[in-house]
Amino acid sequence: MLLPSQITAVQFAGHKALQLTTRHGKAVVALQGAHVLSWVPNGQRDVFWLSPTSLPEPAAIRGGVPVCWPWFAKQGQTSSAAQHGPVRNLTWQISAIHSSSDDDVSLSFEPIFQTQSLTLAAGVPAGLHVRLSITLGDTLHQTLQTFNHGSAPFVLSQALHSYYAVSQAQQVSIEGLQGLTYTDRLRDLKQDVQGTPFALGQACDRTYQHSLDNPVARKHCYTLLDPDWQRNITIDVEGSQSVVVWNPGQVNASKMDDVPDDGWTDFMCIEAANAGPDVIHLQPGDAHTLIQHVKLKLAC
Repeated sequence: MLLPSQITAVQFAGHKALQLTTRHGKAVVALQGAHVLSWVPNGQRDVFWLSPTSLPEPAAIRGGVPVCWPWFAKQGQTSSAAQHGPVRNLTWQISAIHSSSDDDVSLSFEPIFQTQSLTLAAGVPAGLHVRLSITLGDTLHQTLQTFNHGSAPFVLSQALHSYYAVSQAQQVSIEGLQGLTYTDRLRDLKQDVQGTPFALGQACDRTYQHSLDNPVARKHCYTLLDPDWQRNITIDVEGSQSVVVWNPGQVNASKMDDVPDDGWTDFMCIEAANAGPDVIHLQPGDAHTLIQHVKLKLAC
């Protein structure tokens, strides 16, 4: 496929990737997993954190925005299932390009196994397809679409597992979680309610849940406030009633080969998700769309 001038093939942090360039900045997407590795608005720091000790492919890339599909963690799967699904370890290819000016550029990706009419033996049923579209302008827009072209229903969980770069994880806060019930995986799945804006203690692994009583109201906004870097990152989400907040903390990071011992201080994960009770029941012929729209705003 002929690439427009706004898209160039590059090597980035050891990965075959595509660099998207507009007058607003640059983003880099790895072909493995259609994984956003970097987004740098003009004159600013990178919005995302990418681990300097991320393991070589085909291991999952640590940092950026991994695509967890068609399940989050191992939700609803056996213990032998791939953590966060298999597609983040697979090569994807471009299925569509849209570029009309230097204001924005859009790419759509699909895993190569779909275009070759192959099925995955790793628990993904025949006929379950995924497409990720990425638009770079003055914001970064991601649309994750799932299609059930098969003959059997499927229970979908998923996430855009975003690692946001921060000045110091324990010095930032997250707005948009107040009043939400969360399940805490570091406290034996204990449930609690978020009172004040979120601030990290030693570690965090929580799934926050919006009400499922009104499935139409599936638009939410979260803001990561970073006073030291004088910037706010706003994440507008559609098609989701849950959001995952994760940071391994010092103890767990020291046990991870692909995170430096002090690397946990450099990021916060805020993951647009369908997880926990917020699963999507896809009947044959059904489709679902999860959208994440990320904006960077400099604080005064």
